[in-house]
Amino acid sequence: MGIRFFYSAGDKDKSSEDRKEWKKREEAACIIVAIDFGTTSSGYAFSFTDDPEAIHMMRRWEGGDPGVANQKSPTCLLLTPDLRFHSFGFAARDSYHDLDPEEARHWLYFDKFKMKIHSTSDLTMVTELESVSGQRVRAIEVFAHALRFFREHALKEMKDQSSSLLQRDEVRWVITVPAVWRQPAKQFMREAAYLAGLVSPDSHEQLLIALEPEAASIYCRKLRLHQLIDLSQRPITNSLDQDGSRPFDSSDKYMVADCGGGTVDLTVHQIEQGQGTLKELYKASGGPYGAVGVDLAFEAMLCRIFGTDFIKTFKAKRPAAWVDLTIAFEARKRTAAPGRVAALNISLPFSFIDFYKRHCGHSVETALRRSKVNIVKWSSQGMLRLTTEAMNELFQPTINNIIRHIGKTQLNIQDANDSAGERREIRAAMQFGDTEIKVTAVDVATGRQMRASIDFLSM
Repeated sequence: MGIRFFYSAGDKDKSSEDRKEWKKREEAACIIVAIDFGTTSSGYAFSFTDDPEAIHMMRRWEGGDPGVANQKSPTCLLLTPDLRFHSFGFAARDSYHDLDPEEARHWLYFDKFKMKIHSTSDLTMVTELESVSGQRVRAIEVFAHALRFFREHALKEMKDQSSSLLQRDEVRWVITVPAVWRQPAKQFMREAAYLAGLVSPDSHEQLLIALEPEAASIYCRKLRLHQLIDLSQRPITNSLDQDGSRPFDSSDKYMVADCGGGTVDLTVHQIEQGQGTLKELYKASGGPYGAVGVDLAFEAMLCRIFGTDFIKTFKAKRPAAWVDLTIAFEARKRTAAPGRVAALNISLPFSFIDFYKRHCGHSVETALRRSKVNIVKWSSQGMLRLTTEAMNELFQPTINNIIRHIGKTQLNIQDANDSAGERREIRAAMQFGDTEIKVTAVDVATGRQMRASIDFLSM
């Protein structure tokens, strides 16, 4: 049987007594915990309601690079062969790496699984996810394990910072989801939160499912203009350098492009005069145009070089080594930039090189030469050398998807040098580099750089 999706918060037939009780529970919350459940990486932050501007962001994750403070942890989960939770994030990645190759085939490792529930057209409570070793588990359990990890991690952190013992109804949880998600996927996330023990179904008002770009837009409203301009770009010529220290006001319309690992979401808002609330100028929209597309393009390139059958077999027989290869690519991908002219070296695990020779009867160097993929070279140090042309080929499909989504956006912008209500054509330019995607907005008619508020989540 499939899941029955329903709305409970806001039902019109609820009694006034119920609503009063919900309001009372909301007011009882003294801590707000927001979980950014990302496709590639995840994290959380919290604040106390008596000091909401003091936001505590979690940076102490188990594992990772020694001495490095990470705002997020990789969205990867490791389960034991008997389906018990083992670890999440850096700890899961490192533990899976250290397993014996044969032993790793019996463990269940999941990564970048968030968008699977969006791409599933008939999402139910029994929908399954496949681990890198090919074993399948109910998706609701995978998500619940991850959310339970964040719940326990956050409660421990808050306990360390609060002298009083926290009660369950004193915490209100927020989980962000992409704007592109359909209602079944949002309800699925809520059900996973119930299963993880964040809140109970009877206290559903203690859990808020928020759209990622709208949350970013609310944050941007608090910024001042000079914080929203990429100062490394050419000088601003529309007088922003004169009033860049002022906060947003009712004359400002701004766009937030939330470019993450799985999706790219877009919102356009204006601050309403008087109330200071946000007016939605365009409905939040998005698409599956995130950085995972670059990863898929890299896998497709490997299939062209070594053969689809071999890559499929290697992933099944050496799943931990495949994860190592994807991690190596992720690290090098973050250093890619439009102006880079040097090739990027991607280390191939020894098990990949050895497994290919035993499986196919010749070396990976021979395979590369026979493939005629001339934009990828071989290094005698055991690395693939991806030329600038190769990196462009990997990034371009994703970049094109983003550009098509944003397009030539028509906005009514009030400007000191333009008449009210005049329509102007604004072109948004996307630039990939390091761990972020940067956007600049230019007035097509005048060539002047325009105001833009940008929130780019780490990939």
